[in-house]
Amino acid sequence: MAEKYYVGFDMGGTKMLAAVLDTEYTECASEKMRTPVGAGNKEMLKAIAGLVQQALDTAKVDLKQIAAIGIAVPGPIDRDKGLVIDLPNAGMHDYHLRDELESRLGARVVLENDVNAGTYGEFTSGAAKGKRNVIGVFPGTGIGGGIIIDGALYRGHSGRAGEIGHMIVEAGGRRCGCGKYGCLEAVCSRTAIAKDLVHLALNGQAPTILDKAGTDIAKMKSGVIKKAMDAGEKAVIEVVERAAWYLGVGLGSCIDIFDPDLVVIGGGLVEKLGRAYLDPIERSMRAHTMAAPDTKLVEAKLGDDSVVIGAAVLAAKELD
Repeated sequence: MAEKYYVGFDMGGTKMLAAVLDTEYTECASEKMRTPVGAGNKEMLKAIAGLVQQALDTAKVDLKQIAAIGIAVPGPIDRDKGLVIDLPNAGMHDYHLRDELESRLGARVVLENDVNAGTYGEFTSGAAKGKRNVIGVFPGTGIGGGIIIDGALYRGHSGRAGEIGHMIVEAGGRRCGCGKYGCLEAVCSRTAIAKDLVHLALNGQAPTILDKAGTDIAKMKSGVIKKAMDAGEKAVIEVVERAAWYLGVGLGSCIDIFDPDLVVIGGGLVEKLGRAYLDPIERSMRAHTMAAPDTKLVEAKLGDDSVVIGAAVLAAKELD
């Protein structure tokens, strides 16, 4: 019998990554491409299927050897129906992606939330390997979260568990994209940080930001923020530390509720800023919890691979 493989697919907002994994969940090959902005349902289907085939060709694996494909989606989905509800950046709306991909590729397809997949990837092969109770949080454009309880991904009643970014930490605070006020996402995502940095750039307190990104929020990447902090721009450091403090408030509450072994934090801010970002998060987290003082805060290890590994493993488990 031919050896079986799995595919993990990360359908990110700016780039897409497809990886082929063996039965030990070791990556054999991967391919990536820019996400075709505004492509729409049928063009996105074509792009996803094409990238999967590229990864298979690179791995020298036949499509008939694929046992399951896990697709990680950065937006609302209906897992039971295999439906992508809304992905504005890709122009994908109310689309039965699972059924269409299965028909096109002839392999079992499973949809999953991208942060759930990333958290599960770290649990399977990364920073949380060997643990049983884990919270994953990934600050970026928004703030996504994933929860693992007794070794199983916790999805909740409607499949939306883990929306840590919409925990309210500042009642009456900034308006969030979800419509509420004072959510974690509204006060400490990279987008929230970037909004503060625009004001600093305009009033002369963030010359590096002004030079590298101007007042364009889209250009205020994590690397630009790091350059400003490395240059010793005090106001920029204060903005980042304030965001880190609020994230720690939210994580402290998560620890009191779930009592995890480990909190894994990943994403571009963590990768670029390192301990300058993680240390104030951890101080705040410990100051705002009364339970489990030995719960560790650790940096994610797998980078972009966490999502594709998690998606592939979760797809494989659907076959059990």
